[in-house]
Amino acid sequence: MKFGCMGCFVLLLILAVALIGGAAALYYAGSVFDMPVIPRVEYTPSDGYRAQQKLFELATRDSKRSAEPVVLTEREVNAFLARHLEESADLPFSPIVVRLLPGTIEVQGRTTVVNLFQGFPFPLLAEYLPPSALERPVWVTLSGTIQVQKRRSGTERPYGQLVVSDFSLGNQDLGSWVLSWMLGGKRESLLRWQLPPAVDGITIEQGRVVITPRP
Repeated sequence: MKFGCMGCFVLLLILAVALIGGAAALYYAGSVFDMPVIPRVEYTPSDGYRAQQKLFELATRDSKRSAEPVVLTEREVNAFLARHLEESADLPFSPIVVRLLPGTIEVQGRTTVVNLFQGFPFPLLAEYLPPSALERPVWVTLSGTIQVQKRRSGTERPYGQLVVSDFSLGNQDLGSWVLSWMLGGKRESLLRWQLPPAVDGITIEQGRVVITPRP
């Protein structure tokens, strides 16, 4: 019995060392901190205000209201997220650029190492890194699809989820599983969010998001 416990301990120790070594190698990879090509999306504060008004109208919509879909343009999405993700306590991005392609959403933004590297073993590794390393800026690029998880009952609210298919840091392409590893337990709260009860589906089209209300 004691041997079994010791074997588990040794296995966990080897795994932790391997993970920390991999994290350190990733951190010091030069291309991770390069700045990728960032497309420009022009927008104004009024675009963000329009997006906020549309989402508020959707959140307060009831069964007697119009069943017309709510359409957010690429400009409105960028203006809205630029404000809210910059102020986010979980994973702030500044700046951030969102591109809407048929069936795909692409997000590019700048954050810091300490904000992005939150899963095991990064908290352990952070203890041995200087503050300048933890606050080093890094560019994140990810793309994927948005799925709406259907309600199982009339009282349950729907959830939207960003299903990541491609992920990179700087100019270094990485697998989507690396993002899950980096975010750790916060992955669920960052990539999945509660939707207003009136939402039935979300479709990404060229340059716009179409939010379909419940029939």
